[in-house]
Amino acid sequence: MNRCIKPRFVRLTKLEAARRQIESAIWLWFVGDDLVSVHALTAAAHRLLLELAALRETAAWPYTAAYLPKRTYKDRPARSQNPVTFFKHAKKKETYEVSEQWTELYLFDAVMAYSSLVDDRSASALMSTFVLRLGVQRQDLFVPDAFSLLERRVSKTFNLERLERLSKIDFLKEFIGVLSSAPG
Repeated sequence: MNRCIKPRFVRLTKLEAARRQIESAIWLWFVGDDLVSVHALTAAAHRLLLELAALRETAAWPYTAAYLPKRTYKDRPARSQNPVTFFKHAKKKETYEVSEQWTELYLFDAVMAYSSLVDDRSASALMSTFVLRLGVQRQDLFVPDAFSLLERRVSKTFNLERLERLSKIDFLKEFIGVLSSAPG
């Protein structure tokens, strides 16, 4: 019997890798697992998207500013250390505070950057559901009328107050309908 492990390779582009990282982070965010993993996956996707945008000589985040008030990033808590560095290396500080709100905004940034870099300008169903949930649940984070078209569609098709009360997982069930396996 041959005991050699035969590797199975997956060929993908950097944009596909970023999509997988973003979708995995979103999946974990929806099911309520491990904020650190959500943040680390988002950070990895961010790095890829920034580099891809630089290679294409384009801005990776051209649309995010239209959704978030200017004060959002000014009000961001000061951090003594970059979370990407903290999660990667065992140096100096032994603790780090991860903010759920900033992780959500970081993930939103990644979704918007990915959407701006793909050729067909469309996000996956999981990314769209994340943006919808964030827009419904955290309206305080966004500029007024950031989702005006969305608000009109949601209010006509769904009861916005009911959507606000749904847990993340119930929201995902309603919009995606499949919870049997993670994306990818």
